[in-house]
Amino acid sequence: MTIEWFGEGCFKITETGNHFSILTEPPTRESGLAVPRHKVDVALNVFSDLSDSLFSQEKKENFVITNAGDYELKGVFIRGILLSVNKSIIKSAYKIKMEDINIGYLGMINSKEITPEVGNFFSDTDIVLVPIGGGDVIDAAEAKNIIKQLEPKIVIPMYYKIPGLKIKRAELENFLKKMEVKSVEKTERLLIKSKDLENWGEEMKIFIVNSL
Repeated sequence: MTIEWFGEGCFKITETGNHFSILTEPPTRESGLAVPRHKVDVALNVFSDLSDSLFSQEKKENFVITNAGDYELKGVFIRGILLSVNKSIIKSAYKIKMEDINIGYLGMINSKEITPEVGNFFSDTDIVLVPIGGGDVIDAAEAKNIIKQLEPKIVIPMYYKIPGLKIKRAELENFLKKMEVKSVEKTERLLIKSKDLENWGEEMKIFIVNSL
């Protein structure tokens, strides 16, 4: 599969051969970042409103997932977990299983939402997409704690300061210093296969993905 990042919480995760793709949480207008105009099969949203349908809906050319639940589309499994409800706004995070690889997408999780239930939900993930920039999401220290708990093979940070971003976020370097990890790789897109993870060993790696 291929994993690309377009700022904030926006990833495009594509199955090998371009047979199936997911776009997570496009940047808001307030962020100042451009929204990717890619054709995808599934749009994965962190927030939804209680006034919306409780069920995900097929809209135009893709399937929109906005709530916790279990979904299977073309052999790809997506599970959502409820993080919080604030007035009428529901916040969720997701686990994706594609090509026998488990990806944990923590979305806009904050420190109050890191519960034992959430930790158990993401405990079997191979790759964790984790916010690190603070503010309305967890910061570098809190990200380090949850990564230590989950013990993934690969960590991809999100929600940190990049050129053009108008929302205040911490620098990536803050997170890297906290993690004290020897293996950090930068790439425009991450290409990964399940057989790569089978022979991965014990070392966790951080990948800095920037597809902008």
